[in-house]
Amino acid sequence: MRKMEMLILKLMLLFHAVLCHDHTSTNNETHTAHSTLSAATSVENHQKATNNNNNKYSAIYAAHAQTYLDRAQIVMEGIYNKKRELFHNMTKKRVSISDIDHAIVQRAIDNGYYKLVYELAANLSVVPVQKLANATLRRQVQRLSKLQLYGLNRQDYEHSKTLLRTIQSFITTPLVCQNECNSPADKMAMEPTIKAIVEHNKNKDVLYIYWQKWRQALKKDNVAQESFVEYVDLWRRAAAYNGHVTPSRTWYLYYDTENFQRELEDVVWEIMPLYQELHAYLRHWARVQYGKHLTDAIDGAIPAPVMEQIITQDWYGAPIFRIPFPKHPLPTVKQRMEEVMETPVHMIKKASEFYESMNMNKLTKEFMNKFVRRINEDDPNKVCRVEVSYFPPDVALRFCNKVDYRAFLQMHGHIAELQYNMYKSKLPFGMDNEPCPGFGSALGEAFIIASGTPRHLSRLAIVANDSLPPEQSLNRLFRMGVHTLLAIPQYFVNDKYFVDVMDGRISPRDYNCEYWKLQHKYAGVVPPNRRNEQNFDPDYRFYKGLSPDKSNTIKFISEVMGLQFYRSFCLLSAEYKPGNPEHPLYNCDFYNSTAVGDVVKKVMKMGATKHWRDILQMATGDRRLSAQGVLEYFAPLYIWLKDQNRKLGLVPGWDDDIKCGNYF
Repeated sequence: MRKMEMLILKLMLLFHAVLCHDHTSTNNETHTAHSTLSAATSVENHQKATNNNNNKYSAIYAAHAQTYLDRAQIVMEGIYNKKRELFHNMTKKRVSISDIDHAIVQRAIDNGYYKLVYELAANLSVVPVQKLANATLRRQVQRLSKLQLYGLNRQDYEHSKTLLRTIQSFITTPLVCQNECNSPADKMAMEPTIKAIVEHNKNKDVLYIYWQKWRQALKKDNVAQESFVEYVDLWRRAAAYNGHVTPSRTWYLYYDTENFQRELEDVVWEIMPLYQELHAYLRHWARVQYGKHLTDAIDGAIPAPVMEQIITQDWYGAPIFRIPFPKHPLPTVKQRMEEVMETPVHMIKKASEFYESMNMNKLTKEFMNKFVRRINEDDPNKVCRVEVSYFPPDVALRFCNKVDYRAFLQMHGHIAELQYNMYKSKLPFGMDNEPCPGFGSALGEAFIIASGTPRHLSRLAIVANDSLPPEQSLNRLFRMGVHTLLAIPQYFVNDKYFVDVMDGRISPRDYNCEYWKLQHKYAGVVPPNRRNEQNFDPDYRFYKGLSPDKSNTIKFISEVMGLQFYRSFCLLSAEYKPGNPEHPLYNCDFYNSTAVGDVVKKVMKMGATKHWRDILQMATGDRRLSAQGVLEYFAPLYIWLKDQNRKLGLVPGWDDDIKCGNYF
């Protein structure tokens, strides 16, 4: 039946094209036969006839599209019901659903969703979007008529899921032994074990050994590179189904932007002067810790194992680097956190109060009892992660049994996702999404940043004062810089590498070389020893970011756009007053600002009904990703770093782009 309907629609489109051509021919003959006045009348009549025909066919296209969208909405409600049932079955008291049963139900949900969007895209792809008069319907059809991996045929789609599971397992599967591997129990996984060793160890040889061993384990049977290449090929197939000659257009599909990667790169270059100053300072202290000759190539770059350690030590108490004022450590919040937030539920309620203070949705007692549940953490080797579920009109949250400062801050991001889901749940299918991947995470990031300020923590009686002395403020900014500024180029490098391979700008014979060229150019990072094309060296963050819903692109946008939102919200609430030392950006808390709440609600209610640039402009005044928020937030740190590096005689930056022969 559906094939017949599609055939009829295609015949209608063909008939419409012929009809328009006949009208044009008739109009030309009339021009020859009549006077100027008659010709003008004829043109006017023809225009009316054409408009009538256009309106007629526009209505037919709209009716066709709406029919399939209405059917999809009904099917989607059935899928949501299954998700709701699964959530309640997993969280019932004294009742537990086995891993096998959970997997079966989840597979049924995934299969149902795949079938729905695959068939819907096929049906909507024949609708001429530009002919639809209603803007919301036009955008709905545009977004749902093209797909990413869901656009693959069933066999290829299942293969993509299998490959992605294999790739993600590189991170969580025990692969490396500390010494001899006498039994499987001797092996350790990158997360959480090896990461913890790297964070706490101050022996350079240990860092290098684990860096090498993990890559050697992935080199066995060439599993990492072959899985990656197969995965790239599937993205190319998905792009072909979309009619995209350049495969990365499908990877960046929901950004609706030509050459989106250039926009990401522009941001990297905006922050590069600040990044290079921080890089130079960290390089200095790494050399103090491990010796002046960290690598054979003395060009100012930092060896990858050392950079990985620095990134993991962002908030570690005894890092290899020196904070600006060691005699002025940050206040300890652990004890007060445990006193103020006795349980994870208290954390959730406190995080929710931030949104309630801005006149946003309240998490009622009924909601907490019905849709907020603790995750059973039976497996000590698994890293527990908070889960937010969406099955409109309901939303739900599953939390980890953990109370600490970082979990408290991150909870504000999870509550942002809950709020977002609540506000957009009334929108039609396909429009009840964020306008682009990472947009919702960026909104959450703005709340995370605000919730961690001394001004907000003093409001909760976690710290005594609403501001820190200058030395402590700079130490805090420095830690934030290690956390944020070092991550942004890494997200970009990992994203660009994947996209450049996908688009064929990197050939198979240069996979490893080109990876290191990108690391060197944008991050000032080099391998710890000589490498060649027998190796495949991307780090674990690269593999994490190959999942479309957890991509490096999303993480990049979350950091950059998050500070864009934060700056804008702080200006709107008058908590940030440029030039006023009493109201710096880094200590802005927009708690209680109903003006900000109104903007956030408006943005969330719009879902994906408009282009992300339009919605970003409503919230910030910007239509592009901008590093302005990053630069203003870290401005005091930038000033201090330039002065300190000058005193230490450090030259920021590293040598020109490497050639493969230098390291391979």
